[in-house]
Amino acid sequence: MVADSPETLARMDGADLRAALAIVEAMIPGSATIPGADERDVQLAHDVVRDFAPQLTKPWVLMHRTMDQAARLRTGRAFHDLTVPQQQHLLDVWQRDPVLRLPLTVASLVYKLVHFDRPDVYEALGGKRNVVKHMEKPRWLQQIVRADDWRGDPTLECDVVVIGTGAGGAVVGKELAERGHAVIFLEEGEHYRRDAFDGSSVAAHKRFYRGAISLGNAAMPVYIGRLLGGSTAVNGGTCFRTPDWVLDRWCTEIGTDAFASETMRPHFEKVERTIDVAPSDPVTSGPIAALMAHGCDTLGWSHFPIQRNVKGCEGQGFCDFGCRTDARRSMNVSYVPMALEAGALCVTGLHAERILTEQGRAVGVEGISSTGRTLKVRSRIVVLAGGAVPTPMLLLNQGLANSSGQVGRNLTLHPSTGVSALLNEEIRGANHIPQAYGCDQFLREGILLTSALADANMAAVTIQLLGNKLMDVVARQSQLATIGVLIADQSRNGRVWRGIGGRPALTYNLTPADTELLHKGVVQSMELLKACGAKRLFPSRPSMPEVAVGEIAKYQRATPGPGDIGVLSYHPLGTCQMGKERKTSVVGLDHQSHDVPGLFIVDGSTVPGPLGVNPQLTIMAMASRAAIGIDAALSHTH
Repeated sequence: MVADSPETLARMDGADLRAALAIVEAMIPGSATIPGADERDVQLAHDVVRDFAPQLTKPWVLMHRTMDQAARLRTGRAFHDLTVPQQQHLLDVWQRDPVLRLPLTVASLVYKLVHFDRPDVYEALGGKRNVVKHMEKPRWLQQIVRADDWRGDPTLECDVVVIGTGAGGAVVGKELAERGHAVIFLEEGEHYRRDAFDGSSVAAHKRFYRGAISLGNAAMPVYIGRLLGGSTAVNGGTCFRTPDWVLDRWCTEIGTDAFASETMRPHFEKVERTIDVAPSDPVTSGPIAALMAHGCDTLGWSHFPIQRNVKGCEGQGFCDFGCRTDARRSMNVSYVPMALEAGALCVTGLHAERILTEQGRAVGVEGISSTGRTLKVRSRIVVLAGGAVPTPMLLLNQGLANSSGQVGRNLTLHPSTGVSALLNEEIRGANHIPQAYGCDQFLREGILLTSALADANMAAVTIQLLGNKLMDVVARQSQLATIGVLIADQSRNGRVWRGIGGRPALTYNLTPADTELLHKGVVQSMELLKACGAKRLFPSRPSMPEVAVGEIAKYQRATPGPGDIGVLSYHPLGTCQMGKERKTSVVGLDHQSHDVPGLFIVDGSTVPGPLGVNPQLTIMAMASRAAIGIDAALSHTH
């Protein structure tokens, strides 16, 4: 029996350690200049799995044991007993094996994540940790307090309590605070400033993200921010307005003109002014922008510089691990400070346990800190803005606001994949904006193509190659360019469930139409990279991790199954459906719960997905609209 604790590896028997070490050394053998994997990576990987999902630590160990013994089926010997060339050949075979491909892909993802983030390896790759000294101390910092440090009455009172500080909660809180209402934010994560954004991928995943994975015909990691500012504090700053045809769809489906493009325009404009939305700067975008523009022109495709919420961006560091310069105008440096300047209070490190109700009306929130301390906030209005996974989980755990049975249903994820390529030019992805340029030629079909550059510690994670083939590409990663493929889900079959111990469980299946869109987007990305001068192509497809430039048509004919494409998601949406009818929706057009007066839900869970584009601006514009109605509701409750 393997215990779920930090000391697990020290107590594992020699066979398990030997198996894990043999596998990771074969996956990441190192090179003349880049250290190879060793026992440190085995320990680090185990810690990451334990932190991400404690219930998976035993399966993680068992997976290595199984792969070690699976080698006997082809070679007659355990994996750890094979020669290095035999091990690397077997890894290539397993990548095409329908049974062993998934565990091998999972293991390689985790090991690449921890290995290339190790300080010695990161430095060998040219990476540099961020060091910030002499941090500013603006006045609004005094309005942020950790739950465990609160010394006042354990029951606080206000007009509005807002659960969550992301794109929805921050906007609502700021708008209401500036209208003179007493606002208290509750944030489960902590407040991290730019000195904490040191570029470490492992530290970022541990501290800034909430781990989730959807299970179905294709396992999909779902990344959700868990810190002050929510996911806006750990994204690329990409800002798209909701496409007009999506707004038209909402109006048709819901039976309203409340979301017509002209009606929503003022909300988009207000948000864009507040967070300084503008096209990506060519200098900080780097060579990939001009290359993509040239490639699209060659193919006759439409293209554009991506709009971002930045002011004074210098292109320093990987945005998804936090902005090192505070140039990105995410909620933690824009809307939340504005709300605090207007008198709001923010309590961090407090998990919302339940919505307080009296006579069926929401009257506050009870939360618990990491050390078990309980705080209560009594309020006239409760705004639930935790996001499309935490929000339905809170309601499901409490059995609240779900007479329709729709809480947790209708989940869309914007499944995403990508293609990398080695070019002749120096791309230097680590020194430029990760997502700076896009191609919208196929957007109406449900496919968005964008640049997707990575830092030195993440470039290898995007490549499905293993062994010496991987190290060959890593050694030339300054010439590596990546195109991200985002698709609009073709159904809303996903669901958030109440799992073991109240943890969220996500189920989601890629439909044949989704798989076809992803495959088409990959082929289009290959054609684009070829037009950019690609010499070698690396799709996120374990069974075909490298494709010759002259064999794109052959790849196109090799139609994948849903489990044969490496997919992930940053955009869960739609789990608290909006509508007029309480029998078929969770909230009304004003974002107020049909079942619980005084409870408003304002986050990605009320956005009817999919959008086909990054959703943060949509959530913010809807929150700006919702704040007007909540302000009116507060006036009526005096």
